[in-house]
Formats: sequence, structure tokens, C-alpha cells
Amino acid sequence: MPPPKKSGGGALIAALIGGGLIVVVLIAVVVFVVVSGGGKSDEDKLNAAADALAPARAVGLKGDFGGGADTLRGELSVTKGGRATGQVTWNTDNVTMLSADGKLFVKADSAYWKRQISGSETPYYLGSGQQWGRLSADKLDLDFKQELTPAALATKVRQAATAKAKSTKATVQGKKALRFSTASGTVVISDSDDAELLRFEGFSPKVAVDVQGKSSGDASTVVSEMRTRIGELKDAFNGSARPTVAEWKKGGCNSDSGCTVEAKIRPPFGAETPLTVEVQFRLTAGTLSGRELGKCTSTITISSSSPVWASCRVNSSAWSSWAKATGGTYYKHADYKVIGATSEDVQGMLSGLDGEGG
Repeated sequence: MPPPKKSGGGALIAALIGGGLIVVVLIAVVVFVVVSGGGKSDEDKLNAAADALAPARAVGLKGDFGGGADTLRGELSVTKGGRATGQVTWNTDNVTMLSADGKLFVKADSAYWKRQISGSETPYYLGSGQQWGRLSADKLDLDFKQELTPAALATKVRQAATAKAKSTKATVQGKKALRFSTASGTVVISDSDDAELLRFEGFSPKVAVDVQGKSSGDASTVVSEMRTRIGELKDAFNGSARPTVAEWKKGGCNSDSGCTVEAKIRPPFGAETPLTVEVQFRLTAGTLSGRELGKCTSTITISSSSPVWASCRVNSSAWSSWAKATGGTYYKHADYKVIGATSEDVQGMLSGLDGEGG
């Protein structure tokens, strides 16, 4: 009987093995294509981070601001229009800061303001609580609109991309990150295809801050907070401006019924005009530190570098009794409250804030 024919199983196995090989090869090709096409370059990641940040209405910054004589550290929110506010430590003082439309304001206690305002006596308008006061804009060596708006920061990120800056690995805010150094500073972005700016360190002006993009809702909260703080400025004083008496007018105090005090008030050197000044005149008996005989106030507007007359009349029982009893030598004193924000200033800042949305 002839031997049975060999089965076709070997051909089938071969076909399966061959099919298996084909499958393996196809998988390898697919995996290779996916991996090689997925990762963005550093330049693409930088541009992605810039594109994500540029249209934001506000950005949160935490760290050190400015490298001048003063040290400023804390958290600030900066809007697309360059307005900034937040809680910071200014040197050793905890204050609330607001920068808007080229004006710098700080809310602080009387101890802080006594150090800021020149003069040996405590200003009459300082209370025991926190008060808003205006400082000279150059007190802080930083222009928020030019340096730290979302759009300005996005520009710095793009500069790193254009310069093809080399990256180094880092970890910032608990995230894997890439650090890029350029001639103007250092930018740090998250190491991902949907990269975001995590930190910026600038050389001039000197800043070193962690960056947190604000959602639309968070940005609206920032604008609302600014609106509230700007509204509080109606009672603010100018802590950087100190007028002086250019000339006292003689006479006016020859009656025991009262004393008319007049003086020509010289504006502070280099002060921005028009300037509204509340002048408080005070009289003392016998010496500069003698018994107070009364006081009065006068409000003037200085529109140029020329002095302006201020006048008011002291009508007090202390003056009347002193004049009737002994009279004699008396001394005139002048103190000043320079208005930090007029009603027009406040309204202008609020109107400007309307463009920020929220």
C-alpha cells in the first residue's frame, strides 16, 4: 500500500509565519511613523507658549519685581492694558499696590507713610488704619505695560524662539520644563506640545517671577478688584509731593475775634500739574511749640510752577481768650495734604479700565 501523501500543513504554517512576519513589519512601520511625527521642536514649543499667552486678558505673577533701591516681593495680577495690583512686601512693609495709567498707589499703615513723607511732624491727615497714598511713578523701576503684560511676555518668549536659544531641562511649579536664556533674560516653558510659560527672569529691569495664565473668569475677578481699589482712591493723598511756603502775608490778626492767615504756596519741584493741595494753617502762642491757638484749612489748585495764595481764618475760643488776656507773639505753621487722585483722575482710571472687560 503506498505511503499517505504529506499533508499541506507545512505550507499553511509557512503562510501563517509569513503572515505573522508581515503583521510584525506593518506594526513596526506604524509605530515608527507615529513616534517620529509626534514631538514638537523647542522652537515650536516656544511659539505655542507665546500663542497661548498673548491673547490673555490678565496674567498672575509671583516673585521679585524691580531691581532699584527698593525690594518688592509678592503676587501681582497684570492686565492686558498694563494695570497691576496685588499684595506685596515692599522692603519690610506689607502693602497693597496698584499701578494704573502711569500712576502708582500704595495702601499701607501710618508707620509706612511716616517714613515716606518728609517733615518732622506727623501729617495731620494720617489715621490709625490703612490708607491709600500715591508715590512717584519712578519709585518702582518697572513699567508693567512695557514689560509684564501677557502680550509683552509672549514677545519675550518668541524672541527666544527667533534666537533659536538652546534649552536645558528644569522643573518649575512641579512640572517638567525647558529653560531658555537670551540677551534680555530667561524664559521657562513646560516641556509639552501644548507648552505654557511658567517663569520669566529679566535682567533690565530685574524681575524673577513665576507666571500663571488667568482664565476669562479669573481675569474678570482681577478687573473687578481693580475697579474697587480705584474707587477707594478718592481719599488718597500724594506721599511724594511736599509744597512749601514761598511767602507769608503780614497782618490779618489784629482782632481778638479771629486771625486771617495767608501764605503763598510753592508747588513741589517737578510736580505734575494741575495739583490740588489742602493747606492746614495752625497758630501757636509764644514759640514754635507753644500752646495751639487754632487752625483752619484752605484748598488751592496749582496749575503751573508759580506759587499760589492760600487763605483761611482762624476763629477759635483759644485765640480769643489768648488775644484778650495777654496777646503777644504767635507763630504761623503750614501743613499740606496734596491730593493723590482727583475725582477726574478716578473717573479717568475707571473709564480706562472699561477697556479691560469684566
